[in-house]
Amino acid sequence: MSFVSKISSTENPPLERRCPEAFGGLDLNFCRNPACGSFGVHPDPFKRPGGEPPAPPDVLRGEVKGTKHEARSTKHEARSTKHEEFFQCPTCNKSSRIKNNCAITEENQRLKHLQEHDPTVPSCKTPGCFAQGMAPEAHPEFYRRFSKTANGDPRFQCRLCSKTFLIGQPARRHLRSDKNRVIFQMLCNEVSLSKICKITDTSYRDLYGKIDFFHDQIQGFIAQREDFSRVDFREVGSRFATDSQTLMLNWPTKRKRTPVAVQHLCTAHHRSGFIMEAAFQFDPTMTMDQAEEQALAANEESLSVAFRQHARIWTKTEFQDYLVRLKKRQKVQEIELYQLPHQGVLVRYDILQYAHALRVQQMLSGADVPLLMVMDDDRGLQQAFQAAFVEEICQRKAEIAVVSFDKEMTNDMRNYTVAAGQALLSGVSGMLINQIRQLSDKDYARLSISRCQSR
Repeated sequence: MSFVSKISSTENPPLERRCPEAFGGLDLNFCRNPACGSFGVHPDPFKRPGGEPPAPPDVLRGEVKGTKHEARSTKHEARSTKHEEFFQCPTCNKSSRIKNNCAITEENQRLKHLQEHDPTVPSCKTPGCFAQGMAPEAHPEFYRRFSKTANGDPRFQCRLCSKTFLIGQPARRHLRSDKNRVIFQMLCNEVSLSKICKITDTSYRDLYGKIDFFHDQIQGFIAQREDFSRVDFREVGSRFATDSQTLMLNWPTKRKRTPVAVQHLCTAHHRSGFIMEAAFQFDPTMTMDQAEEQALAANEESLSVAFRQHARIWTKTEFQDYLVRLKKRQKVQEIELYQLPHQGVLVRYDILQYAHALRVQQMLSGADVPLLMVMDDDRGLQQAFQAAFVEEICQRKAEIAVVSFDKEMTNDMRNYTVAAGQALLSGVSGMLINQIRQLSDKDYARLSISRCQSR
């Protein structure tokens, strides 16, 4: 499928698209400025050279700046050139970067699968078998009972591939299952792996096996228990905070390596601290070489990321070009020491932002309460949530609060800013400043939010 689609007409020549097509019903290319009268309105997606044929009179036009196709003298130049397009809204003159709807949908589905997939479900373990992931209780037509183990655990045989598996306690193969609890507690309290092995007298091999076991158990718990349709957000609160952290990705190896900086997005419920969604800029399901082969087969080097068929992840060539740029900026001394694990690829951060925002919107779509999303002054993250919550924002059911910090302020300047805010809140609420200063943090925040929403 080509993302540079054309339409045919009996009267006019075919028109080339300047904005990518919707994918799976998703199209996030519009003005993302909530203060604009054209916020959320999709512009005319076609190029109209010379103004003919003209756009329909009731369709938003605007301007798309940037080039989608550029002839390059060498193959390396084509790979290293970054093609981007921006839609400039004719109403507010603000620019919004054109996004790849297909890549965002794919990443959204991947994050959704991570949250809904239960690896602890007993089923056929044969890779590629149709019955894989289907439990005998839910799909008895795929299995037959196949005696029991010496411990009395039931064994089943798959009717499709004839492989057997048993159903028993999750930790039945652990030689020292009594250490699982203390190891899990130390992992949650940021104890280093070397100290965990020393305290619990556990080898690194067994420790990594237990970490994989904890991961599967937690993922199964999430898939079985998380159901936000049963949560009354009017009672528990409807404020959420989103933040990004830079994590240093490392892996067990004795070779000298430079850890890779990878972004992690997290949205938490304000009152309870419950993590609604956590997204990591890393996909372990394929390799960089596979991503490179996929991109070469599609032959999309001359296309911008917004119009590519494979745009969700970085290719191996793009990652190597990124390392060259890092070395020029003297952030990396030796490129050979800076690499990803052998299994896994980097997800484009802007694609991750939009997919993460869509996941949060899908979780809160049934909450009939005013929503308040709080985040840092990150324009990319702001536009991602503004695009995902466009309907809620237009209906005044959702607001986005941007928090910025001036780290160079002195204590006197901070005290002055707090006093000015309290005076402003006193003026709009009718309360005395002394009364406002006696409020608890929770009451102060509730008063501030209610006054902002009333405005």
